[in-house]
Amino acid sequence: MKVLITGGTGFVGAWTAKAAQDGGHHVRFLVRSPDRLHTSAGQIGVDVSDHVVGDIADPDSTATALRGCDAVIHCAAMVSTDPARSEEMLRTNLEGARNVLGGAVAAKVDPIIHVSSFSALFRPGLPMLHANLPVVGGSDGYGKSKAVVEAYARGLQDAGAPVNITYPGMVLGPPAGDQFGEAAEGVQAALTMRGVPGRSAAWTVVDVRDLAALHVALLQPGEGPRRYMAGGQRIAVDRLASLLGAAAHRKLLVYPVPDAGLRALGRVFDVIGDHLPFETPINSAAMQYYTQMPPADDTPAERDLGITQRDAAQTLADTVDGLQRVGRI
Repeated sequence: MKVLITGGTGFVGAWTAKAAQDGGHHVRFLVRSPDRLHTSAGQIGVDVSDHVVGDIADPDSTATALRGCDAVIHCAAMVSTDPARSEEMLRTNLEGARNVLGGAVAAKVDPIIHVSSFSALFRPGLPMLHANLPVVGGSDGYGKSKAVVEAYARGLQDAGAPVNITYPGMVLGPPAGDQFGEAAEGVQAALTMRGVPGRSAAWTVVDVRDLAALHVALLQPGEGPRRYMAGGQRIAVDRLASLLGAAAHRKLLVYPVPDAGLRALGRVFDVIGDHLPFETPINSAAMQYYTQMPPADDTPAERDLGITQRDAAQTLADTVDGLQRVGRI
């Protein structure tokens, strides 16, 4: 199949493109900067010669990129933790979804794969993340934008469009050239602090290569609308410190900060974060996810599509190795 991939200069998009090409598909990219393809997807062996210069928020370039394609995997999204950019993020991501997903429906593309996020479904007190939860959306701008786009994508599904939706957790693994996922900032922070805080806190970690395999497994026409959770493995703070420490060959401590205290700290960082002389992954939304994250039910992807996830220890080790190679830790 000829597959259009948006977000191919990013972490998830680049690895998804590699998995698609390794699976025998021809990949086309919609990108704002072709040069970035060579420093991301190109660095992991992807042929990046077929690309259209444009933007998901531009209907004309999106329509051009879709022309002649059999399938689309929509990985692109604006991501920002800056509250001042929340409206821009909401507008960009929704316009992008309308142009890419809606445009693909109009062009009768099948299948259409939309990469959503657990944050579109997360709420405090949830016992389990699964793909058929109602749309909620987080308290932050990113979570809200993903929820709005999710509602749009589900509307297309309800109308019978062959839209497939995946819900990744914290995506980690080896970089695509110079591209890491946002979750790598948490790895970097833990190693810098030489420990992880919390008591009942946890990460849900999915390997980018396993997520890419799921996207490629969905490249089957005629299956109609489907949804799959790809949350990954829930790793509590004790094991997280052990795995990260082993990967970095250093001892990491667990700082037993009460979870409520971490959420309060996140609210403080919402106010002072822009005034700090360094970047930090701490904010109220991140601390809410971190301290109230339930396990994810990824078994439907294994049952229906044969997707098995590699050991989180390997995923974390590959992430740490990548961060070391680029000098971030």
